[in-house]
Amino acid sequence: MSLKNFMIKRLELFYPLHPKQEPFQKFGESLACTEDKPGTPISKRKVVGKVNGVCPLGFVELYPLLCMKGHTGLDLYAILNQPIYASQDGIVVEINTEEERGLGIDIVTKEKFFMDSFGDHYAKYRNWHLKTIFVTLGQRVKIGDMIGAADSTGLSSGNHDHFELKPVEKYQDGTYYNTEASNGYYGAIDSMPFMSTMTAYQVRSSLTAIAEALKRISEILALYLKSRK
Repeated sequence: MSLKNFMIKRLELFYPLHPKQEPFQKFGESLACTEDKPGTPISKRKVVGKVNGVCPLGFVELYPLLCMKGHTGLDLYAILNQPIYASQDGIVVEINTEEERGLGIDIVTKEKFFMDSFGDHYAKYRNWHLKTIFVTLGQRVKIGDMIGAADSTGLSSGNHDHFELKPVEKYQDGTYYNTEASNGYYGAIDSMPFMSTMTAYQVRSSLTAIAEALKRISEILALYLKSRK
């Protein structure tokens, strides 16, 4: 490992939902099924989950139809309108509605991180299937900022947050490209090794509490110094 790698922090992502929970579909898995209706656009087909590891009668696995090896992220259960929080400091580079992901947000970290065998790259994380967006394109966000609300838009069988991670690099014109674009997952990698034990909401709450405590200490110290005059 080079000296440069020692100077770059290892990526840490904080869970976008609070309280923390384990994903019901992980990276690389294939638990989603869609109606077996050749000739009908996939966006018009119903999506359901497998039952005991098997697609119900009349349904087929979704991801091969999308030319993917498997699921590209983590699916986290959510209730309708549940807040979704920024998992790392970064800038909003995309807000879009697509047939597959519904309403989604892409955020790229403001600095590069060391991502194991993937090298030193910016990290782009994505939240899909949202109902509402609370940020704007180009906006800078901090860990714990509320960026959206959960729903089941796009190809989805129920309310949840699809959380995805991609190593990216920057073109000279300032746009980003996926460094793993040909990996069969549209450039996404498994985010589980980089997930913190804390939620983004907890991080923001802790920082707010510390800031308030420091402010109070400063006020007490100012009163003490005033009384000494």
